[in-house]
Amino acid sequence: MINGKVFNLEGMVTEGSGEAGQFMTLDWVKDQCQNSVNFEPFPGTLNLKVKAADFDFIRRIASARGKRIIPPASESGFCEARLLYAEVRGISAALLYPMVDDYYTDILEIIAPVKVKPELGLQNGDRLGFSIYLPDQLNRPGGIIFDLDGTLIDSVDLFYSMLCEGFQEVGIPLSPRDQVMKFMGSGARLSEAWQALELDFDQARKEELFARLVGVFETLWESRYEQEVRLFTGVEKFLQSLISSGIVLGVVTSSFYKGKMDLFARSNLDPQVYFSSIVTGPDTANSKPHPEPVQLCLKQMGMNPGSVFLVGDSPCDIDAGSQAGLFTVGVLSGAGTRSSLSAAGADLIVDGVVDLAEHILLEPEGL
Repeated sequence: MINGKVFNLEGMVTEGSGEAGQFMTLDWVKDQCQNSVNFEPFPGTLNLKVKAADFDFIRRIASARGKRIIPPASESGFCEARLLYAEVRGISAALLYPMVDDYYTDILEIIAPVKVKPELGLQNGDRLGFSIYLPDQLNRPGGIIFDLDGTLIDSVDLFYSMLCEGFQEVGIPLSPRDQVMKFMGSGARLSEAWQALELDFDQARKEELFARLVGVFETLWESRYEQEVRLFTGVEKFLQSLISSGIVLGVVTSSFYKGKMDLFARSNLDPQVYFSSIVTGPDTANSKPHPEPVQLCLKQMGMNPGSVFLVGDSPCDIDAGSQAGLFTVGVLSGAGTRSSLSAAGADLIVDGVVDLAEHILLEPEGL
């Protein structure tokens, strides 16, 4: 049960993969653990199998508000991890959550300054109760800048479907979906992604095929985009709650299509009322991950970067927001993954944009 700011749960002691031991011996890990949770960890973890619902709750809190353990630039082979304060039968501890895409779905890893199993006389299969301390919600920002596709608009799968259809039309095999998402997440335009393909054609033939692809894609866009895309579920209510809380909203998209904002009007959300600034592709010389579009949006919103969040689904969104000095939020509803958004430096990662409401203190404390 949740008791105030403490999540009390129970798990079964089990074996882990054994990979954490080496990680916990690294000097930069030990130093950051000391700074974050006030102890140097024993080289290993206590692994506890928990209910799927408990694991999902902890995953969301750790990804969004956990203390960050960030690899130095020289340690490219390691991922970021996040920590939550914990207590196991009177032992100060922390939950360790690696920011990877293929992590457990029901096993939590606990670190502590001692080897917990022999300290408490535990064996595999034993039931163990413990507590996770929940971090406070984030202070309400003065403003939020949103990306569109994959963030507010459920369109990334449609983009991939249209690319598949377009490539099939011109007789070229499409790259695997994860590679396409990587290109999309980097901010690369279709022309840049096309040039990166290793096609066995001379340049003239390659340019001819690309011109055909663009024509097919434009036709598909006109026939499918406005008919098939929708705002993500709950976006209307979420935006209304932000506006009601006095938060100034803006949009930065690399798209050249201003008509996308018609989606909001169809949901009875006048974009000119809800968004103080809407920056699209043609509005700046540079597109994300360059910070220029974000900086223009900030200027039009009349906001300082230190009081504004940037929310997007791609590493290029996170890069642009970070360079502009904003607190960055990655959403897992588009082109980015937990590991790619984490590697880009996202301060907070949530499953979808409406889940951000769980982590922001929208009303002043005491009301």
